[in-house]
Amino acid sequence: MAHCSNCGGEVRFSIDSQDLECVNCKTHFDPATYNRTPESLEQEVYKTKVFTCPNCGAEIESSDLSVTGFCAYCGSAVVFNSRIKEAEKPQKIIPFQISKEKCKDLYLQKIRSFYYRQKDLEDPAYLDRFVGFYLPYWLYSYEFNGDFSLKGNRNYTSGNYAIHEDYNLSGNLQGDVKGIPFDASLRFDDDIAGVIAPFSKEKMKDFSPNYLLGFYSEIADTESKTYEKEAFSMLGEEMERTILGPNGFNRPDIKVQGKFDASCLHHEMTVDRGMFPIWFLSYKKNDRISYAIVNGETGKVYCDIPIDEKKFHKSSLLIAIPIFLVLNLLFQISAETLPIITLVLSVFLIILSQVQLHKIRVRDREALRYSRNKRQEEENNTEQSGTFRALLALIISVLILFWHPVRDEYYYIAAVLSAVASIFSLRRMIKKFNLLSTRSIPDFFEKKEE
Repeated sequence: MAHCSNCGGEVRFSIDSQDLECVNCKTHFDPATYNRTPESLEQEVYKTKVFTCPNCGAEIESSDLSVTGFCAYCGSAVVFNSRIKEAEKPQKIIPFQISKEKCKDLYLQKIRSFYYRQKDLEDPAYLDRFVGFYLPYWLYSYEFNGDFSLKGNRNYTSGNYAIHEDYNLSGNLQGDVKGIPFDASLRFDDDIAGVIAPFSKEKMKDFSPNYLLGFYSEIADTESKTYEKEAFSMLGEEMERTILGPNGFNRPDIKVQGKFDASCLHHEMTVDRGMFPIWFLSYKKNDRISYAIVNGETGKVYCDIPIDEKKFHKSSLLIAIPIFLVLNLLFQISAETLPIITLVLSVFLIILSQVQLHKIRVRDREALRYSRNKRQEEENNTEQSGTFRALLALIISVLILFWHPVRDEYYYIAAVLSAVASIFSLRRMIKKFNLLSTRSIPDFFEKKEE
């Protein structure tokens, strides 16, 4: 914890003023120079507390916050276990640009666009649990220089002749690319990191531990070499866009053949570590959890939004009644047509169910990737779906179509049975959607053993 040099009060980073502010006397300090000494400039580490959640094993860092609160990863109200350690200093940081109140507004705008949201997600007491986090990122920079060559051709007609011309396209490419970012935390979902990206380089500053005052930070637990191939691939794609762009070989009459290979250039790579801001919120219900993440610089929002089943069924009923009346007045549906309609609906529900089950398994497998003892639980949770009832409805419809009875009553009875089976199937799938829009509570304890 940092103390004010005037009154001894607690000093924290102020998002509004983008500097340090004493919570008592409101004195402001420059975060880049506050408490800076020649010795601290030479040190490559700084002291921090590592908090470990006793429920899921997630670890976070903070230099000044308390050991009580809600774990962002498993949503539990806990008293964290803590220890002091020396953390390696990152090179760059993007300070928080969006306040907690602004974060709440952006989050509410997002979820209110989803009509079937659960009311709990708008509870002010729940929104107060937004936590400011700094995520660790690896920043890959390249300097490159070298000659390259590509093949091209041109096809056109002149008079009665069809002309084909081949070209050798060559040039020299030199320059540098700074700070290609990749999430350096194993715990943070890479899919979420992709949704809230990008962070801009314009707000990036040289790191000082003072920017962390009042916030938590994630631990960088991946090695920089993990993303070296991906970073170099992104560099090659950017080079190719430049070569084939308006300042390169972009001509409508010449078609470039093949792909640009960045490895033909001489290049040097340097890797730095940065810390980027997010607001993190978790919503726990029974044995499932959902996340809301807001980019602390740009305000880009990611939300898991489960359906309020009662609201969905009520709204569906209110919509179905006028649709039924309109269809009944405008169209004459024969008895023989009803099984065809229910058959099509059943096939659609079966396909939808299987797609959802696959997505649920993939998501939960990611959440439980460190927990062997919960993988069986994951499989049990996703065994049942609405597929069986939808399949039953399909079989009833097919049997009626093959039987082709003379009396219409059989068609109506079969259509009703098939429709009821489809409705139950749909209800089951809504429950599965809520599984898909949430995730298994993570367990990070076994990561230490691997």
